[in-house]
Amino acid sequence: MKSFELTFFTQQPITQKLLQTIRLIGEYKGKQELYKQQAPQVLETLRQAAMIQSTESSNRIEGITVPLGRIRKLVTERTAPRDRSEQEIAGYRDVLNTIHASYSYIPFTPNIVLQFHRDLQRFPLL
Repeated sequence: MKSFELTFFTQQPITQKLLQTIRLIGEYKGKQELYKQQAPQVLETLRQAAMIQSTESSNRIEGITVPLGRIRKLVTERTAPRDRSEQEIAGYRDVLNTIHASYSYIPFTPNIVLQFHRDLQRFPLL
Protein backbone atom coordinates (compact mmCIF):
# COMPACT_ATOMS: atom_id res chain seq x y z
CA MET A 1 0.00 0.00 0.00
CA LYS A 2 1.61 3.25 -1.14
CA SER A 3 0.15 5.36 1.65
CA PHE A 4 2.48 3.61 4.12
CA GLU A 5 5.61 4.64 2.22
CA LEU A 6 7.50 7.51 3.86
CA THR A 7 7.57 9.61 0.70
CA PHE A 8 3.85 9.30 0.00
CA PHE A 9 2.76 12.38 1.97
CA THR A 10 5.70 14.53 0.96
CA GLN A 11 4.76 14.03 -2.69
CA GLN A 12 1.10 15.01 -2.24
CA PRO A 13 0.15 18.42 -3.61
CA ILE A 14 -1.12 21.07 -1.23
CA THR A 15 -4.42 22.24 -2.67
CA GLN A 16 -6.01 25.64 -2.29
CA LYS A 17 -8.85 24.02 -0.32
CA LEU A 18 -6.36 22.52 2.16
CA LEU A 19 -4.65 25.88 2.64
CA GLN A 20 -8.02 27.57 3.25
CA THR A 21 -8.92 24.93 5.84
CA ILE A 22 -5.60 25.39 7.67
CA ARG A 23 -6.11 29.17 7.68
CA LEU A 24 -9.63 28.79 9.09
CA ILE A 25 -8.40 26.50 11.85
CA GLY A 26 -5.93 29.20 12.91
CA GLU A 27 -8.62 31.85 12.73
CA TYR A 28 -11.05 29.85 14.85
CA LYS A 29 -8.34 29.05 17.37
CA GLY A 30 -7.76 32.78 17.78
CA LYS A 31 -11.49 33.34 18.28
CA GLN A 32 -11.56 30.58 20.89
CA GLU A 33 -8.76 32.28 22.82
CA LEU A 34 -10.71 35.55 22.69
CA TYR A 35 -13.81 33.82 24.08
CA LYS A 36 -11.71 32.22 26.83
CA GLN A 37 -10.63 35.67 27.95
CA GLN A 38 -13.83 37.65 27.42
CA ALA A 39 -16.63 35.17 28.02
CA PRO A 40 -15.43 32.12 29.94
CA GLN A 41 -18.93 31.50 31.34
CA VAL A 42 -20.30 31.12 27.79
CA LEU A 43 -17.67 28.50 26.97
CA GLU A 44 -18.37 26.68 30.24
CA THR A 45 -22.09 26.60 29.43
CA LEU A 46 -21.33 25.23 25.96
CA ARG A 47 -18.96 22.64 27.43
CA GLN A 48 -21.63 21.48 29.90
CA ALA A 49 -24.24 21.23 27.13
CA ALA A 50 -21.83 19.25 24.95
CA MET A 51 -21.02 16.88 27.82
CA ILE A 52 -24.70 16.25 28.53
CA GLN A 53 -25.47 15.63 24.85
CA SER A 54 -22.41 13.42 24.42
CA THR A 55 -23.31 11.41 27.52
CA GLU A 56 -26.92 10.97 26.43
CA SER A 57 -26.03 9.99 22.85
CA SER A 58 -23.17 7.67 23.73
CA ASN A 59 -25.17 5.82 26.34
CA ARG A 60 -28.24 5.60 24.08
CA ILE A 61 -26.03 3.85 21.49
CA GLU A 62 -25.17 1.33 24.22
CA GLY A 63 -28.86 0.81 24.96
CA ILE A 64 -28.83 2.81 28.19
CA THR A 65 -31.81 5.10 28.49
CA VAL A 66 -32.15 7.47 31.40
CA PRO A 67 -34.42 10.54 31.54
CA LEU A 68 -32.64 13.72 30.42
CA GLY A 69 -33.21 15.37 33.81
CA ARG A 70 -31.36 12.55 35.56
CA ILE A 71 -28.54 12.72 33.00
CA ARG A 72 -28.17 16.45 33.67
CA LYS A 73 -27.99 15.85 37.41
CA LEU A 74 -25.49 13.01 37.00
CA VAL A 75 -23.25 14.96 34.61
CA THR A 76 -23.21 18.00 36.89
CA GLU A 77 -22.59 15.71 39.88
CA ARG A 78 -25.70 16.90 41.72
CA THR A 79 -26.87 13.38 42.46
CA ALA A 80 -25.52 9.88 43.02
CA PRO A 81 -26.24 7.00 40.63
CA ARG A 82 -29.28 4.91 41.59
CA ASP A 83 -28.84 1.93 39.28
CA ARG A 84 -26.41 0.29 36.88
CA SER A 85 -27.40 2.52 33.95
CA GLU A 86 -26.76 5.63 36.00
CA GLN A 87 -23.44 4.20 37.21
CA GLU A 88 -22.33 3.85 33.60
CA ILE A 89 -23.35 7.45 32.93
CA ALA A 90 -21.39 8.63 35.99
CA GLY A 91 -18.33 6.69 34.82
CA TYR A 92 -18.62 8.22 31.35
CA ARG A 93 -18.91 11.66 32.98
CA ASP A 94 -15.73 11.09 34.98
CA VAL A 95 -13.76 10.05 31.89
CA LEU A 96 -15.05 13.07 29.95
CA ASN A 97 -14.05 15.35 32.83
CA THR A 98 -10.55 13.86 32.81
CA ILE A 99 -10.25 14.36 29.06
CA HIS A 100 -11.54 17.94 29.19
CA ALA A 101 -9.23 18.86 32.08
CA SER A 102 -6.05 17.22 30.74
CA TYR A 103 -6.44 16.53 27.02
CA SER A 104 -3.16 18.18 26.06
CA TYR A 105 -1.22 15.97 28.50
CA ILE A 106 -2.87 12.63 27.74
CA PRO A 107 -0.90 10.44 25.35
CA PHE A 108 -2.90 7.98 23.30
CA THR A 109 -1.49 4.70 24.55
CA PRO A 110 -2.94 1.28 25.40
CA ASN A 111 -2.46 2.03 29.11
CA ILE A 112 -4.51 5.23 28.86
CA VAL A 113 -7.30 3.33 27.12
CA LEU A 114 -7.20 0.73 29.90
CA GLN A 115 -7.24 3.48 32.53
CA PHE A 116 -10.29 5.09 30.91
CA HIS A 117 -12.02 1.71 30.75
CA ARG A 118 -11.30 1.20 34.45
CA ASP A 119 -12.67 4.66 35.22
CA LEU A 120 -15.83 3.95 33.21
CA GLN A 121 -16.47 0.92 35.40
CA ARG A 122 -15.33 2.39 38.73
CA PHE A 123 -18.73 2.39 40.41
CA PRO A 124 -19.49 -0.87 42.23
CA LEU A 125 -22.37 -2.96 40.94
CA LEU A 126 -25.61 -2.35 42.77
